Amino acid sequence: MIAHHYLDIEGIAISGEAQGVTKRVLIGPDQAAPNFYLRHFTLEPQGHTPRHSHSWEHEIYITEGSGSAFLENEEVELQPGMAVFVPGKREHQIKAGMDGLKFLCIIPAIEEK
Repeated sequence: MIAHHYLDIEGIAISGEAQGVTKRVLIGPDQAAPNFYLRHFTLEPQGHTPRHSHSWEHEIYITEGSGSAFLENEEVELQPGMAVFVPGKREHQIKAGMDGLKFLCIIPAIEEK
């Protein structure tokens, strides 16, 4: 069994087109997870992920803060307790509101590029 607090995992600042985004891989290749990776993201106030797409789906669960999720031509407001499904090959982006945003994200166990 592997059990740890998310703050015990070193945060990785995401660069490029992202702004104010920190990622922590809670369960992933370092834990030899064979099927899924669990990641925790922190977006600073007004921070955002880049608009992007990739072949894999992912599931998102909002834990703190507020913001919005963009999926192709639709945008929805986010608040704690909400779940978001992002299909593969669809352009998407997550934006934080004035209080920032924290969420969990599950992806298939793949090598991210």
